[in-house]
Amino acid sequence: MSQPLNPRTPYEVSRQASGHALLNCTVKELAIPGGLLSYQWPANQEGLPELSHGIPLLIEWPNGLSLFVLVDRKSTLGSQYYLSDLYLRDTASAAWQVPEFAALAGALVEACQHLEDGCSNAELLDQICQSQDVMHDIVQHAGDSQSPLQDYPGSEHGLWFGHPNHPTPKARQWPPELDARRYGPEFRPDGCLYQFEVPRDGLHINANRIDAEAVLASVADQRHAADVERAVISMHPVQAALFKQDSRVAALLRDGVLRDLGETGFAATPTASMRTWYIADHPFFIKGSLNVRITNCVRKNAWYELESTLVIDRIMHQLMEQRDPALAALCVSQEPATLHWAPAWADEETQLWFREQTGIILRENFCRQEGAENCLMAGTLFARDTGLVPLAPAFVAGASSTGESELPSEEALMAWFDDYLHGLVQPVLALFFRHGIVMEPHLQNCVLVHQDGRPQRVLLRDFEGVKLTDDKGVDWLAGERNLPSRVRESMIYSREKGWQRIAYCLFINHLSEAVLALSWQRPELGEQLWAQVFVELKRVREVLAVDAPELDALIAGEALPCKTNFKLRLSAQADRQAQYVRLPSPWHTEKRREAIHA
Repeated sequence: MSQPLNPRTPYEVSRQASGHALLNCTVKELAIPGGLLSYQWPANQEGLPELSHGIPLLIEWPNGLSLFVLVDRKSTLGSQYYLSDLYLRDTASAAWQVPEFAALAGALVEACQHLEDGCSNAELLDQICQSQDVMHDIVQHAGDSQSPLQDYPGSEHGLWFGHPNHPTPKARQWPPELDARRYGPEFRPDGCLYQFEVPRDGLHINANRIDAEAVLASVADQRHAADVERAVISMHPVQAALFKQDSRVAALLRDGVLRDLGETGFAATPTASMRTWYIADHPFFIKGSLNVRITNCVRKNAWYELESTLVIDRIMHQLMEQRDPALAALCVSQEPATLHWAPAWADEETQLWFREQTGIILRENFCRQEGAENCLMAGTLFARDTGLVPLAPAFVAGASSTGESELPSEEALMAWFDDYLHGLVQPVLALFFRHGIVMEPHLQNCVLVHQDGRPQRVLLRDFEGVKLTDDKGVDWLAGERNLPSRVRESMIYSREKGWQRIAYCLFINHLSEAVLALSWQRPELGEQLWAQVFVELKRVREVLAVDAPELDALIAGEALPCKTNFKLRLSAQADRQAQYVRLPSPWHTEKRREAIHA
């Protein structure tokens, strides 16, 4: 136990990865904010190992449960590597024990529900265990031969353990009769999109800077259309199976209004989001509805999101034309078109249902310009391989002048991280403070564009999740006539809510994982990397040239907001109801050192 664990079997890997994700949530959302965590050995050490390499981390719940593990660092954000098994002990036990994963999950859920006034979610434990089962299958399939950082599709397929701060990172409620391996991106499936022929009457195409026929040609193979009065649309094969189960769809198929073309569409592969498809050399990604619960959300394209996406695309286009110097590094993936079909003669409720089942968003395929070999999804870049070793250090080593080695020099890591920060931090903060635009720079929404491993840009994507602040961002809607009130409401955040979302995504979700990965086996380097973040924030503050009280407070050492994914699932609430807790600043200790130095 003096070294980080080296799991050998797919079961051991999935057990540890699942346990670490669950513990990450517990530490961040409950133990640190609730004062339950201390860095000390317990008084009773019976059953614990004799070796003491590493830092002891102890969590003690009011219901009598205690958890012990050795970690590699003391982290104000609860972001650390675990160097030992996870040990549990309750007041009725004389000794510490290493439980099986289901028992560990059950004990943590029960203890945390007790903290949250007894809130209950009967499905949560099953979903946690199902997520671990999916991880087991993924690791078993991946083996040791995969290279997820070789190119962009590989990075979308290589997010083997999912969100590292989510209790159910790989939970998927596929229809039981379907083979999940055919559609999980981690299994690298190759297949074709499902297609239906529909009458053009009822087809709705909305686009910016692209004509309707080009949209249709990008959505599906129009050669399958019988005549000019018909068109072809595409779907995720699982969505198509669910779609056909509805009696209204069955009737339309039976009457020949719709024609089932099967999996005859573009050859495509799913990305990590599950519902967005990558097609090599195609001008667009195809983002369709998927009425399947993935982690915490059913992944359908809500009707108001189809409309708001185009609004944000127009705003981003206007913004890029303004050439704001503070946004010189901004790089986004445009989303210039949406499409859906609904029977023109149906009532409003039925039309809405069809709209959300058939809705498609076209997203610019940045790989055509940048090269798939030069693009990597950030979530995988800062994730771990099938031995739970971070991928980033070897990638950075390959980009350094000294050539590839097991670990790059600290200087090479810090120089690489500096370049990465320049491409990420200023665009996100300038959008918020100068323009009232709330991007979500979490790991899956960011793509590193690199040249031989060196960061060139960080591309931001997913306009569906972009919001506008009610104090400044709302001004962008002045030119949007006939915008439905529901769409407008879905797009506007309070300034406070917008800042919470940005700060969580940027610092907790994204940069804390980047720092952790880059400081693998060198925890002291983590403080230096956070110091770089601090320096970058001060530099950006000078560039902004507008009031930025939230950033001023952050630089002064104010705590960071952390989204409560675990607490949300404990109470069985929807993602939009997520709350935030506060975690101590990771650079306030560095500021104290600077003051002492001075």
